[in-house]
Amino acid sequence: MEVVKIGGVLRLQDFGLDQLDGDEAIVGFAKRAEARIARRLDFSSGALLMLMVPNDPESGCLYVYDPGREAFYSLALPINGRFGGFREDEFDGLCQTFGLEALASDPRQLRA
Repeated sequence: MEVVKIGGVLRLQDFGLDQLDGDEAIVGFAKRAEARIARRLDFSSGALLMLMVPNDPESGCLYVYDPGREAFYSLALPINGRFGGFREDEFDGLCQTFGLEALASDPRQLRA
């Protein structure tokens, strides 16, 4: 399996969302990003999100939410020529190919 890299770390406090619980933080993050939550998988220790620009079917970006660190990790998948821009129907295949559910279920492994 190829290695998924972190494209960036976005902290809740940077968006004024640090006083919110997990669900409110996720919804608030999507609103601040002016995106819709196309897909979401929740786990006891984190969540995997696909956010998309409304009305753009090839704008999907993937994030792991780490409630312990109060941060979202932007995922950079090792696909030549692809820097986001995923379709919603690619979500399940990307999860399987890159083990994204395992990353989201234990986001501590993403911490630097």
